[in-house]
Amino acid sequence: MATILAKRRREFGERLRTERERLGYTELQIAQLLGVPLEMYQKYELGQEDPGIFRMPRLNDCGFDILFIITSERHNPVEEESELLARFRELSNRGRDSIFMTLDALERLAPNLRQTIRNKWRNK
Repeated sequence: MATILAKRRREFGERLRTERERLGYTELQIAQLLGVPLEMYQKYELGQEDPGIFRMPRLNDCGFDILFIITSERHNPVEEESELLARFRELSNRGRDSIFMTLDALERLAPNLRQTIRNKWRNK
């Protein structure tokens, strides 16, 4: 059991290092961001210590793919999400405001709509 846990921590640490390097951060920068000594952060990457779940939001804010760090799976938005985002970015400010007003109206009319849509897409 201890061997499996040690292996998982090492793998977690390797993915943490991979993400840090992908984003171009130094170990010291991330240690400072997390508010830990450099030596402690290095232990995270070596898999000797666990940074804990409460440090994940800070890493996420810096662009770290938290899903990848934890599960080794990358977040890959589906094709529809990419198209929707591209089209949204092309809208004028007035067009964007219209989208948000429509979403707000739909949520007021159907409070459970968000969960219904999520369930529908999960079942596809």
